[in-house]
Amino acid sequence: MATFKILQKKYKYLLPALPILLFFLLFFVYPSIVMVKYSFNRSLMYGEIEAVFTMENYINFFTDPFYLKVLWRSMVLAFWVTVCTIPFGYILAYGLWTSKGLWRKLLYFCILLPLFTNLVVRLYGWRILLSPMGPINEILRDIGVIDKSLSMIYTLPAVVIGLVSECAPYFVLILFSVLTLINPRYIDAALDLGASRMKTFFKIIWPLSMPGVISGGMLTFIWSFGAFATPTILGKPIHWTPAIHAERQILSIRDWPFGTAIGISLVVIVLIVLFIQSRIVPKVHSQRKL
Repeated sequence: MATFKILQKKYKYLLPALPILLFFLLFFVYPSIVMVKYSFNRSLMYGEIEAVFTMENYINFFTDPFYLKVLWRSMVLAFWVTVCTIPFGYILAYGLWTSKGLWRKLLYFCILLPLFTNLVVRLYGWRILLSPMGPINEILRDIGVIDKSLSMIYTLPAVVIGLVSECAPYFVLILFSVLTLINPRYIDAALDLGASRMKTFFKIIWPLSMPGVISGGMLTFIWSFGAFATPTILGKPIHWTPAIHAERQILSIRDWPFGTAIGISLVVIVLIVLFIQSRIVPKVHSQRKL
């Protein structure tokens, strides 16, 4: 009884987190364990599962030329989205950091506004904008740039545009939080010593903001690599990521073991990327620290 009272006093601060912990265990940990179990089983006809331990689902996924192409195309897609998001997001984050008063509030509101809109609604908005009869093609025809409509929808650039608009707000918020930690006295000292604004940016601001760039870039890459809605709505089957193929295997083909093996493989790839990020960011931060 005395031991119970000691534990109760010591860990009473954890009681408010108990409902969240139970929810996490029930709706995330337990389904994940079931998925891992299914991924090592064998699929039979009509969606039935044979409860035998086998690695063939993972072997098939990482040796099948079709799925190797899917992984490669998804990495290329994630790479281009990251490359496009970093400069675009940096400009927004830098503008948010340097602005003050009403302008900062207005820019902050514009950056957060897309997050208050349903993702599917935003993606169908991009479909309208990029369609052959959409506003972009209409404006280009009116000013004489093109004679006939451009086919922009269901292409890789359309998917990249959709994912950049999807990831940019998160990249901006991550980078902005890092920029706010930069001591303004470093910038003032560089300017007082005769450095130009351009040189101050590349010698002071850019190095100190590198942890935010890396963290935001990693998040963008992971998000794009496992994207589901954007490639489905704006792209073609050639642009589908492994997450879409996992959904098709489970719900359409009813091959639960192979579909869950794809899902678990994605989780492992994401964990590897996060591990690399956890190793890179502290080193960059310590090297760039003034």
